[in-house]
Amino acid sequence: MKNTLLLAFSLVATQAFGQAAFPPPPPKVSPAVGVIDMHTHTHPDVFGRNMDDIDLATLAKARGMRGIVIKNHISETASRAALTMKAVPGIEVFGGIVLNNAVGGINPAAVEWMHRFYGSRGKVVWLPTFESDKHVKTFGKPTDKGITVAPNGQVSPEMEAILKIIARENLLLATGHVHPEEVLAVIKRGRELGVKNMLVTHGLTNVPGLTMAQAKQVADMGAVIEVCFLQFQAGPNAPLAFLTHWTQINAKHVAQAVKEFGAKGLVVSSDLGQSSNMVHPDGIEAAIGAMKREGISDGDIDVMMRKNPARLLGLN
Repeated sequence: MKNTLLLAFSLVATQAFGQAAFPPPPPKVSPAVGVIDMHTHTHPDVFGRNMDDIDLATLAKARGMRGIVIKNHISETASRAALTMKAVPGIEVFGGIVLNNAVGGINPAAVEWMHRFYGSRGKVVWLPTFESDKHVKTFGKPTDKGITVAPNGQVSPEMEAILKIIARENLLLATGHVHPEEVLAVIKRGRELGVKNMLVTHGLTNVPGLTMAQAKQVADMGAVIEVCFLQFQAGPNAPLAFLTHWTQINAKHVAQAVKEFGAKGLVVSSDLGQSSNMVHPDGIEAAIGAMKREGISDGDIDVMMRKNPARLLGLN
C-alpha cells in the first residue's frame, strides 16, 4: 500500500513539474552558494524596501551565500552589519557609507568615524549617489547641480583626503553615481595614492554611463566594473515604474564585457531590495541563469560573484 501511494505521488509530481504553467522544482543546491552580494538594500531605510537586514542575512544564509554588503543612501551601515552578524552567525555581513548630503557630502570625518565602528564591518565608501551632479542632471534638469568629486577632471581636496583614508585603512572605494570623467579621475588618483580595492558602481548603465572603452580604461587601472541584476530589469518595459528611467544592462552586456576585459574586471551583484521587487537571493539565482544562457562559463561566474567580491572585501 505504501509503495503504491509513493508511486502515485511520484506520477502526480512528475506530471505537475512537466507542465509549462507551473514553476520548476527548486534546485537541490542553490546556484547562489558561496556568492557575495556586493550591493543590497534593506530596511531600516527612507525608501521602500522588501525586507530588513536580519531577514536578508537569514535568507542568504539559507541559500548558502557567503555574504552580503548592506548599502543605504543616507546613513552608515557599518553598525547595522555588526549587529546583523551577531543575530545571524555564519554569514559575512559588511556595510559602509554613501557620501550624500545626509553625512556631509564629501566629508573625510564621516569616513574616518565609519570605519572605526564596533565590529569592524564598515568596509565600503560609496561616492555620492542620488545627490551627485551626474544623477540630478540625468533624472532632473540639465541646470540642476549636485555633489561633485572631481570638477573639471581634478580630484577635490576633500576627495583626496578621503582617498588617503581608504588607502590607509584598506577600505573599498565604490564610485557611486558620479560623472564618467569623475570616475576616471578618482580611480586614477586612488591608484596613485595606494587604494588597492576600487569598484565602479553599476558602471555601464546610464548613471554613471561609462562607455565600454572607458570601462576597459578603468579596469586597466585596477578597478572592477559592477553590473547589477536590477539593471537586467530596467528599460521602457520595466515591471517597476522607477526602472523605466534607467538603461537596461543585461547578461548579453556582461558577456560582451567578459570578452572585452575579462571576468577579473567584473562583479555581478543584485542591487535589489525595492518594495514589490524580487528578493535578493532570487535575483542572484536569476542573474546566474541568464548569464549561463548567454554562454558565460561557470568559471567566469565564480570569478565575478565569489572570488572578486571576496578579494575586494579582504576575505580569503
